[in-house]
Amino acid sequence: MKKKKTLSLWKAILAPCLVFPLFFASCEDDVEIRIVPHDPSRPVVVTKFSPDSGRVATQMLIEGENFGGYKDSISVFVGGKKAAVIGVNPQGTLLYCIVPTMRGEGENPDEGVTIPVSVKVVVGENECEVLEKPLEYTYSLNVSTFLGFTDQDGNTAVVDGPFKKAQFQTPFWLAFDTDIDGPKDKNGNPKKNIYLIEENIGMRYIDLYEKEVSTVFRTGNGVARPRTIAFTLNPNDLEYNRDTMIIANDGDDWGWIGTVIIPRDSVTRRFLGPWKAVMHHKQCNGGAIHPVSGDYWFNSYNKSQVYKVFNRSGDPWRYGGPTAGDLNEDGKEGTKYFFLVQDNNWEFNIQIAPSGEFAYIVSKNQHYIARMEYNFSRSAFENPTPFVGTRQKSGFKDGVGINNTLFWEPQQGAFDKDDNFYVCDGENHCIRKITKQGQVSTYAGRPGNPGYSDGALRDAQFDSPFGIIYDDDIRTFYIADRDNRRIRSIKVE
Repeated sequence: MKKKKTLSLWKAILAPCLVFPLFFASCEDDVEIRIVPHDPSRPVVVTKFSPDSGRVATQMLIEGENFGGYKDSISVFVGGKKAAVIGVNPQGTLLYCIVPTMRGEGENPDEGVTIPVSVKVVVGENECEVLEKPLEYTYSLNVSTFLGFTDQDGNTAVVDGPFKKAQFQTPFWLAFDTDIDGPKDKNGNPKKNIYLIEENIGMRYIDLYEKEVSTVFRTGNGVARPRTIAFTLNPNDLEYNRDTMIIANDGDDWGWIGTVIIPRDSVTRRFLGPWKAVMHHKQCNGGAIHPVSGDYWFNSYNKSQVYKVFNRSGDPWRYGGPTAGDLNEDGKEGTKYFFLVQDNNWEFNIQIAPSGEFAYIVSKNQHYIARMEYNFSRSAFENPTPFVGTRQKSGFKDGVGINNTLFWEPQQGAFDKDDNFYVCDGENHCIRKITKQGQVSTYAGRPGNPGYSDGALRDAQFDSPFGIIYDDDIRTFYIADRDNRRIRSIKVE
């Protein structure tokens, strides 16, 4: 019976919405809808709301009196937080709104916790009496839009400025920067901000504290296809990646600018540019700093070579493998390397676990992920072995291990504190979770169903998510949702 009642309320609100287009589109004058205004001399009354329990983004219907039939004059507060009012019936007796998040700034609630919250309707200077029975609100994991928007035609641009005005075109790769010697937050911890590569466009800076977006550089002058971001380690504290930003740049020949750096500015503590070329090499899809040794590892698409930089003190840097005596000449073919991942034209990047004990080789164009263990005594990775996915076969399938699971152009991934890996499955338009044991499951999004919608993990939609990072301190993911041209987040709300 409750379901039928809810449906009847929906019809009561939506029916006038269906009539309005007919009224305005018709040449006839015999259709008229009378909107009852709010009467300031009478109280605003809420008699009930439905449902009586929910989560962020729950659709709520509120019954009462004297709301007035003008939506823009009505405010709804749930737990003291302002809710989005979607509609009201002409008689001003039924409201439709969306429950806002109860998570406050700086709060870090646990998933599944339920709290009672009040529901209040305010019209002008009149507000209703709060019902004795509250809404039972449950904190739950939710996908929401963090930054970015498009116009009604889906168009956008590179726009800097406050969060509310910032826009993106092709968000691609994300990286946290925490400066141990820089500004501190209100708790005395080093501030953590975000750098973003926009594919084929340049790099942006997202200041999480000043809530501003700015451009670090635009592509050109030899850096046309930046792919990944890494940071050298502060030699005095290996826990933090603080010194120099390293950017892998993809180019078509061995004389191409393959690796550039940006030193941290000593005054602003930011990476402002300009960049400086430190290595010339061919078709680099990505690079990563080992979190313990501090060594920089990178690859080449040309023959799926994996290299280590042995000397960063000179100009240019010297790289090669498998020993410090096996080094390549800058700008010449990189014939000295640690190993080949598979064969020619293997597009992949290296993503190292925070423990440094292993790394994943995420192969975009071959649709699988390999794993390689780190040998601490040799300060080197062992040869990789296929781990999950099916080599050279795209598709979607959850499961365990190699050849029992399918990906379609996996991209950047992020580790949690337990070394679980959350990878953007780009052309499946979802986020997949990979455990250390090789169990693959769908974490967020609707596989094979691109779109744009916020909500519960498996209700939300992405469109070619490519970049992802995870902040364990606040248990929040940030996702570069490329074709939606937005930065999304996943957190308990």
